[in-house]
Amino acid sequence: LMGNTGRLGVLSAAGVLAVALLSPFSAGAQDATRLSAQEIIGRMSKAYSGCASYRDTGVVRIEYLGTVVEHTEERPFATAFERPDCFRFEFEETNPLGQASRYVVWRLGDRVKTWWDIRPGVQEAPSLHMALAGATGVSGGSAHTIPALLLPQEISGRRLTGMSDLEQVADAEVGGASCFCIEGTYANMRATVCVGKRDFLVRRVSFERTFPNFRTRYTTTYEPVIDEPVAPELLEFRPPTPK
Repeated sequence: LMGNTGRLGVLSAAGVLAVALLSPFSAGAQDATRLSAQEIIGRMSKAYSGCASYRDTGVVRIEYLGTVVEHTEERPFATAFERPDCFRFEFEETNPLGQASRYVVWRLGDRVKTWWDIRPGVQEAPSLHMALAGATGVSGGSAHTIPALLLPQEISGRRLTGMSDLEQVADAEVGGASCFCIEGTYANMRATVCVGKRDFLVRRVSFERTFPNFRTRYTTTYEPVIDEPVAPELLEFRPPTPK
């Protein structure tokens, strides 16, 4: 914001130009419509790795198709992050009996803790990477996808930025945001990523897995906020009190 303010000061006599710089429909925004699939993924990468703070809420929707009884699971999650070292992720899963379980991953400085209500007590983890690795599978991947973009030097494993055979497909609106949609190969699957045209943040990721007798369709949707203050309570560990 300071850079924009200085620029506007220099151009204060050119009111039209100042308005253009302040407008979300400035030349930069218009140029984005001509980006290639690879350039869109590149801007997405920079948005996450360069941000000062990030938070989201979202849900992983898993559809089981071709089974005797087709059904759908939903696993809501929330992420809060402030550089350099404040992080919290939580997701919830409800089993077929209607019993909910929660998983919390938290980091402040060098301290990393996890809590999972199917495993008693607070656990200390050697690193944020290891803590998130334990939550990745059960969370439907949401414990890894965005943290790996926020902290690419710290969280290893496959990333959306590593998708290959990229192809730009039809734009979509996701959660009220106009998005570019990119299809590519991700972990030996074809995946589609929808990225906001204004902020280059991920709004939706979808892919399918095929098994001998059935297939699963994963659709993860995000409501992200970047570079805004994160309320302190969103970064607190806060494991639920045992009953």
